[in-house]
Amino acid sequence: MTVLWPEDPRLVAVYDVECAGRWDHDFYLALSDDVSAEVVVDIGCGTGVFVTDLAQRGKTAVGVDPAEAVLAAAQQRVNDMGLGSAVRLVHGDASSVGNDLGDLVIMMGHVAQYFLTDEAWEAVLSEAHRILRPGGHLAFETRNPLIDWAGEWTEANTKGTLPHPDGGEFTSWVQVVDVTGPPDSYTITHHGHTILPEGDLGFGGGGEHVVASEQLRFRSRAEVERPLTEAGFDIEQIWGDWKRSAWTPDSRELIVHASAR
Repeated sequence: MTVLWPEDPRLVAVYDVECAGRWDHDFYLALSDDVSAEVVVDIGCGTGVFVTDLAQRGKTAVGVDPAEAVLAAAQQRVNDMGLGSAVRLVHGDASSVGNDLGDLVIMMGHVAQYFLTDEAWEAVLSEAHRILRPGGHLAFETRNPLIDWAGEWTEANTKGTLPHPDGGEFTSWVQVVDVTGPPDSYTITHHGHTILPEGDLGFGGGGEHVVASEQLRFRSRAEVERPLTEAGFDIEQIWGDWKRSAWTPDSRELIVHASAR
């Protein structure tokens, strides 16, 4: 069992196939235009799809990620697209990024939920504030804890088979194994299962069944808002979906746009 999928090249290789939807990327690209951001910092940049999107739109992008395997995939993407002059990748966390650098800081792909403790969450918000130029913007999303995610994240609901980038097909699904905390504020532990195609994929494979354990923190709206204001942000808007609908208790997402005081 691996610790986190971004640390395993076998799982990094299939991530973009599993997460091929564009709604969050397009949302944040539009927001970057709305706030006239020229320099955007992506905390938890993953495989680099968003930072290369930004560079192709004429923006300067800084991507930071603590996982070497996923950052290597991002660097390969940047190199293949010839965008090295517009993208800088940083191995580390938000504290590894310079002061007063960005017009906009993004945490997408539910990166906000990887900060499990209150202390870790407060720390990354403080770092985001430090990274931003005066008047800069912060945007991220986190899943609404009022939705029954544990009931949705079952093998029956999530299992699917998709083409592997290196040939053949892989099968994957998610299974929740633990939920701790009250109904509006909790931590889920789930296992991501991936069955790789038969044959040599260059880094293992051969029908291997890989299981990655992951924990995610689901914060209430109050637990999202209070640390933001304490970190020096004014909340501009909280939306409930990628269409910028107003948030309601039935919304699946809390999508936050804040500005630095």
